[in-house]
Amino acid sequence: MPERDAVVRAFGAFEGHTWPALPGRTNHLHAGVLVPVVWDQAPRILAIVRAAHLRRHAREVGFPGGKPEAEDADITATALREAREELGFEHIEVLGRLSSFPLYTSDYRLEPTVGLVSDQQLIPEPAEVAEVLSVDIRAWLAREQWEGVPFEHEGGVAVSPVFEIDGHLMYGGTAHVLYEAFTVLAAAMDTPLPALSGRRYTPTDILTRALRNA
Repeated sequence: MPERDAVVRAFGAFEGHTWPALPGRTNHLHAGVLVPVVWDQAPRILAIVRAAHLRRHAREVGFPGGKPEAEDADITATALREAREELGFEHIEVLGRLSSFPLYTSDYRLEPTVGLVSDQQLIPEPAEVAEVLSVDIRAWLAREQWEGVPFEHEGGVAVSPVFEIDGHLMYGGTAHVLYEAFTVLAAAMDTPLPALSGRRYTPTDILTRALRNA
């Protein structure tokens, strides 16, 4: 599969960087997360809705992951362990790492690893995962534009991506992880990345949805 091989090579060659801490944060803590890619007739990225009873990040849309444990050799090992615990994957083919993204809501930063998985192995852990979401890669890349939320940045206005997936909003650091994964995919698949529009959502919209889910 030439397209799949191109994607594998692209993630393997990708060199991310460490985004600086956000204003008012140190972002010195690290959370390893896995961006699970299923490559079949309809290539997809999987995301999760976290269980409602969790003390932190309840009902939020994200990727499987968490804090390092003593037995983890590195942050990628953390991501793989958490993905196995939360989604039941036995085999994960590691493709590469993405950039380190700071979180606005805590002093953590996301350290994403991209891995090929089979959804035939998918066994969500109900104590941690309320729902598994599927992001159709080709369908999303075929859109004319994506939505985001505007924010002030270095004297100007930038747009932070927001992905609405099956009625759930993915925003913040997690959305930036997905956006960067899509930039790698688009280049490997020789497909333009949709323009990012800041007209649909406002910061108040995102805050309202976050408080509703809290």
